[in-house]
Amino acid sequence: MSRRRLLLVALDAMEVAWLRRLIAEGRLPNLAAFCSGAHELPVRSDGDTLHGSIWPTFASAMGPGHHGRYWWLQWLPEEMRFVRSSHPAFDYQPFWQGLAEAGKRVAVVDVPYAPLARHPLVQQISGWGTHDEVAPESWPDDALPQLRRAWGAHPLSLDTVEPHSPRDLLRMAEKLSKGVAMRARLLEQLAGDRQCDLVVVLFGETHKAGHYLAEEREVVAGKTNLDLIAEVLQPLDEAWPRVLAAAGEGTTVALFALHGMQHQVDYSVLGRQVLAIALGRDLASALARPDLLRRVRDLVPDPVHRFVWERLPPGIRAARQGALDGRGAHPGADPVFPVSHDADFAARVSIAGREAAGVVNREDADAWLTRLEEAALPFRSPEGLPVFSGLLRIAERFPGPRADYLPDGLLVSNRELARVLEATDPAGRRIVNPMQERRNGIHTGRGFCFIRPAAGVPLQPAGEVDARDFAPTSYALLGLAPPGGFEGRAFAPVV
Repeated sequence: MSRRRLLLVALDAMEVAWLRRLIAEGRLPNLAAFCSGAHELPVRSDGDTLHGSIWPTFASAMGPGHHGRYWWLQWLPEEMRFVRSSHPAFDYQPFWQGLAEAGKRVAVVDVPYAPLARHPLVQQISGWGTHDEVAPESWPDDALPQLRRAWGAHPLSLDTVEPHSPRDLLRMAEKLSKGVAMRARLLEQLAGDRQCDLVVVLFGETHKAGHYLAEEREVVAGKTNLDLIAEVLQPLDEAWPRVLAAAGEGTTVALFALHGMQHQVDYSVLGRQVLAIALGRDLASALARPDLLRRVRDLVPDPVHRFVWERLPPGIRAARQGALDGRGAHPGADPVFPVSHDADFAARVSIAGREAAGVVNREDADAWLTRLEEAALPFRSPEGLPVFSGLLRIAERFPGPRADYLPDGLLVSNRELARVLEATDPAGRRIVNPMQERRNGIHTGRGFCFIRPAAGVPLQPAGEVDARDFAPTSYALLGLAPPGGFEGRAFAPVV
């Protein structure tokens, strides 16, 4: 039997509705041809809740309650501080570690929040060109420097979440298109490496495009947001026939996204004000004035700020972001305090015995979450719509041995409201959103998978694919039985 190989190509955060429109309009002919001849599987994930947990869930084949990662900056209760999610407390084994131990050669590029698999048969690169805040690293250690020497510096870098003018958006799309072209050439090279059994390449360019181009509008005269998304994807479309030819018929190829995007603007500042109400404090206390560093940063043009920010040591970046996310909070005194999250508002109960300086008995924790929920749900937008759809109790949704590393509650925004500038409750209290619009797209839990099996490989019928299913499927397609402990199921048989 000929050697079986697997190529996983991720269009990170690519909204399936946008992809369908671009295909229908004939703007991505090569991807259209591939998709029309491939098996299409809908994908579900936790992108609508703990969206930073998606790639750890993919890489570990376990849910957030088991791997414990949900964003790049997380609260470490035993030390009462924010740390990067790469801290050893949140370590886990990516599924390709086991493949390498079984003799399979693996190449992985820019899968965020996945620990390095330090094995002789693995080449893993993280932070070459990434939208997410990850520290650049690789295995072997010289793999990333060699990649940069061969292909150059990637134009996609850490997102500093700045407001974008129409002209900025045009420049952003141009840079992202260049990044896609570079990554597509690398993908073609890796696809043609017959010694490599599994190749995973993630296009983070589509992630950033989704955050800033989610609103349907004419960005400049004659160019809509979808036009710019098409420009970002076109280099991959042009390279796609070469990628497939390099991979060969003996390679199963999957083009997928674990989650999508929809138009909505950040809600977290509204949640901070609701928390003040739950704690019996003045609403003004939740709108503290920015400190000196923040005021200086807001005066600095984004290219300058980005240049400085990226060159700070990762630990300094984490400490600064932790200071911003925790401003006004007192975890050793407050029964509930905010923790880092993106878009929706995340809160944590200061539980005695879990937090090093906790103040709430565990049996009383849910009462504080209920208090936060009751403060939030009455708020209505000027149109009379609820601002929050509810409070998600994370431990109930994501049980597991590391659930205590996740937020306790997530105030979920009403997805029908694209932006809320102010809201009131029946008591006449008013919360406001003073933040200037920066991103206009938030994650959803819907994704897609178009998979072309290798010659002679059938696919098992599958309805909906979970983010956890890719790991056992990779084992199956490479002729191995998935190890115990995976929560997902294979949607392809053992070859």
